[in-house]
Amino acid sequence: MQKYKKLLFATSLCIVCIAPIQGQNTNSPYSRYGYGVLEGQAVGASKGMGGISYGVQGLNSNPGNPASYAGVDSLTFLFDIGVSYNKSRLSEGSYKQNDDNGGLDYIAMQFPLAKKFGMSLGILPYSSVGYSFGTVESTGSVSTKKVFEGSGNISQLYGGLAYSPIQNLSVGANISYIFGNTTYTRSLTVQNVSDANQENSYHKLTVNMLKFDFGIQYALPLNKEDRLILGAVFSPKIKSSGKINAIHSIGSSSGTLLESDTASYTGNLAPTDLPNTFGLGFTWSHKSNLVIGADVTYQNWEKVRYSEYMEDQMDSKERFNNRWKFNGGIEYCIDPRDRSFLKRMKFRGGLNYANSYMNVQSSDGSVSGYKEYGATVGFGFPLLDPYTRRTSYINLNFEYTNISPDKSNLIKEQYFGISVGLCLNDLWFMKNKFR
Repeated sequence: MQKYKKLLFATSLCIVCIAPIQGQNTNSPYSRYGYGVLEGQAVGASKGMGGISYGVQGLNSNPGNPASYAGVDSLTFLFDIGVSYNKSRLSEGSYKQNDDNGGLDYIAMQFPLAKKFGMSLGILPYSSVGYSFGTVESTGSVSTKKVFEGSGNISQLYGGLAYSPIQNLSVGANISYIFGNTTYTRSLTVQNVSDANQENSYHKLTVNMLKFDFGIQYALPLNKEDRLILGAVFSPKIKSSGKINAIHSIGSSSGTLLESDTASYTGNLAPTDLPNTFGLGFTWSHKSNLVIGADVTYQNWEKVRYSEYMEDQMDSKERFNNRWKFNGGIEYCIDPRDRSFLKRMKFRGGLNYANSYMNVQSSDGSVSGYKEYGATVGFGFPLLDPYTRRTSYINLNFEYTNISPDKSNLIKEQYFGISVGLCLNDLWFMKNKFR
């Protein structure tokens, strides 16, 4: 089994070396706005339970609530790595489009640092941009084709520490480096004029900032078989600035560059803030084979500053919405201590809902958002080490997400996703004993 673990670990490192964090995880036209589509922070088993994290302790690495790190025992080292694939289906009236995306999703490690102290390190996705769409607008006898394209990711590299000052209570904090860039291009072409020029614009936003998360968990024993864990998190508002690069050019119908200039604000710093975030959650566990939990998250996006240079046709009053997100999930295992593979296997499911943090513009010029509904089904396949009796898991999750716009003339989206994660549970600095 030790050789098997080393092989799995080596395979994981190879994936890290050859796959970019997150790849492109979306083809949503809505990612044109704000920072793109926000990604979930759940890893491992939590992904299969609807994305819950605030009251989760001991299931896997849990960067969603840094207080959970203190729950790792003094001999345990957890290493989580995950990859994902999703197929998107976009529809607007009779028009339909299918796309495939995927890549390395996350890496997280959790281990004891000292008595009553736990630590976690890793890298997670924060948001993703990926879209390509066009419109044709007519004025009299003149038709203008507009094409919009964008790509990029914003990731977070985090490190966190947790401490348990008294029995059943733990507090923790993460510090994260948020980094990445997103690019946005637009081209305008007059279609029915033979010698018409094409106008192009290119914008790139580079983000670099520090984010802080504070968490607390309290484990309340209800009886010999039941335990309730209450959790809360708070992330203070970030005031930061990103770098803007922009190029505007004009070309002929034959492709010859006629005029090019770097916008006057290229290299300028523009506001790239993040909102206050508040989260509450719980998990209830029965014996050691059933876990049920739920989370609620609120983000105060309305007063967040964002770069006006990105030319998203929004102003500060209509760009963002305050966001609510709800997650719920369940995990069941027949008997985690049994030798039977099936009885140690874990079965998971979950639901989630959120409103959009950004508004989008309809073809009629009106501004509105969308609702996001999701469901997950997951399985944890056990890998038992016969020498240490520790169990690692391969986590397989199936996800479905439905994007329902508030306006009927906006694009509807569906995502069908598969994610595979490896959670290695090994001994932490265990010394061999010789007789």
